[in-house]
Amino acid sequence: MAERITIIGFGEAGRHIGRGLAAEAKARVRAYDIRQDAEMSEAARAAGVTFEAALAPALADARIVFSLVTASSAVDAARAAAKHLKAAQVYLDLNSVSPMTKKAVAAAVAAAGAEFVEAAIMAPVPGPNHRVPVLLSGPKAAALASRLNALGMRTETVGERIGDASLNKMLRSIFIKGFEALLLEGLVAAHRVGLEGRILDSVQQTIPGIDWRAVATYYLERTAKHGARRAAEMHESAATVAELGLDPILTSAIARRIEWAHEQLKDVRWPAGGPRSYEEVLAAIEAKYFAGSGKREAAE
Repeated sequence: MAERITIIGFGEAGRHIGRGLAAEAKARVRAYDIRQDAEMSEAARAAGVTFEAALAPALADARIVFSLVTASSAVDAARAAAKHLKAAQVYLDLNSVSPMTKKAVAAAVAAAGAEFVEAAIMAPVPGPNHRVPVLLSGPKAAALASRLNALGMRTETVGERIGDASLNKMLRSIFIKGFEALLLEGLVAAHRVGLEGRILDSVQQTIPGIDWRAVATYYLERTAKHGARRAAEMHESAATVAELGLDPILTSAIARRIEWAHEQLKDVRWPAGGPRSYEEVLAAIEAKYFAGSGKREAAE
């Protein structure tokens, strides 16, 4: 019998994982998203996923429920799902949130009597799709890992405590989004005086073996398209660091810089659906943040 999976939250990660599970693993995949429009419905159709207009029918016959919403919506999504979950179902939270938030999600799911496993996605989803590396933790994690890996997923159990998987993700994100914030701040400042190319060339000489222009394009493109989500994840990382007893000075700053960039870029309509280079992102920030502010003159 084909595995029956429902995905709550049909954004980028949900679409790619859903497509892989439907096409390669031949799972029966349904999806629900609070955004209900023709674009979302067409994306589901293209992925081979049944898109539901309401949460209850989406969950009705699912054996495994994937939560792939925004960080700020993880607990609310679990509470909404709990009204319809049954004891035989497994609720898998794959959201990039702190261990504390995962425990709040677990509490919401427990009220319905369903099983709960927490997960952390450890690499970009586009490309590997459902085969992206995923860490699992919780008392039922090992059993679920066996089922998911049989579908071609790449899951690894890292502990029986709720929070073990997300702790790995939150601390890793400090490094990954930290690069992003450094590139943002350094290149925006360099762009003010036309030095961004020279700076990247200098970094290339100091740290060879990496195409720094390609890296800049990759990270600034992610900021442009997913800045709000990435900033929210970093606020969760900051909460994690604080919970571990350390003042999250840099982690909070990373969140704020990505949040700032998102505010400058959120209304940009990219001709190609997204920026094609870091130069496009820098130009868009220049036009939004600095134009008419007098700050250009101050920099010159």
